Amino acid sequence: MFSVVIPLYNKNLSIQNTIQSVLDQSFEDFEILVVNDGSTDNSLEIVKAIKDYRIKIIDKQNGGVSSARNIGIKEAKYEWIAFLDADDLWKKNKLELVNSAIVNYHCKTWIITSFKTIFSKRTIDNTYKKSDFLNNIFDDLLNDLKIQTSAVIVNKQLFLHDERLYFREGVNNSEDREVWYKLACLDSSPFYLNVVLSDYIIDQSGNSLTSKNITNSKMHFFTMQERLVDFLNEITDEDSRKLTKYINNLNKKMILHRWATEKVFPEFYKNHLSNLEYKFFRTSVFLPLILKKYFLKFYSIIKFL
Repeated sequence: MFSVVIPLYNKNLSIQNTIQSVLDQSFEDFEILVVNDGSTDNSLEIVKAIKDYRIKIIDKQNGGVSSARNIGIKEAKYEWIAFLDADDLWKKNKLELVNSAIVNYHCKTWIITSFKTIFSKRTIDNTYKKSDFLNNIFDDLLNDLKIQTSAVIVNKQLFLHDERLYFREGVNNSEDREVWYKLACLDSSPFYLNVVLSDYIIDQSGNSLTSKNITNSKMHFFTMQERLVDFLNEITDEDSRKLTKYINNLNKKMILHRWATEKVFPEFYKNHLSNLEYKFFRTSVFLPLILKKYFLKFYSIIKFL
């Protein structure tokens, strides 16, 4: 029924709990494909020590999270691909509820569930207000729908029918969002389960195939619109404008976050801001970090953006 794809790179502190959260599922018709992407710690040995016939290990040279996920998709033997990062966790009823949605609502393409984001000192509940098939996911994205890798389940046939859906290799951030947006262009009415079924654990150590700390990585998320151009041309002009607006809003938020935590403000940010915004952030980048963080906390109230 489900092929659970877990890319693995140097996650010896978390991989056992991640796999156990799958083995503990109340719905037991699944396989686990752990794609080891050249780990240099003892992550692979930890996985090998877990004895369960449903676990399949694929060992490969380091090539990045996209290549690891793509191999997992191609090797999957079941109809539904459930993605799970090697430091995230699932609730015990995750697959049971997803399977019920597939059976009872005749889901054919892809499914999104709610999730929590777990930081070291706080937790964010990312539950969206709707449940059932979304009428138009582009409206929902603009209304604060959140999508995270470990909360997405995709019918494998979609990848087989359109190879453009595979994760873009050579991109070290936003590669997952690119796939979700492409899926949205192919089917703007996925099924949404507004029940928290996974925990998204923020890893600030940098030990990941695609580090969640992007300070020293290329900012590929700024090229998202260019990477989606073919798909944007295949949807209505209205939906294309909505998705473009959503991407631009995310870029602005990322710029604001970097402004609040760094002392540099690259000139190419100008392409994603108004002239007034660019001048303000460029001239204020040397303010004390505490003042910038205070502004970041209340910018939505100030409505500067």
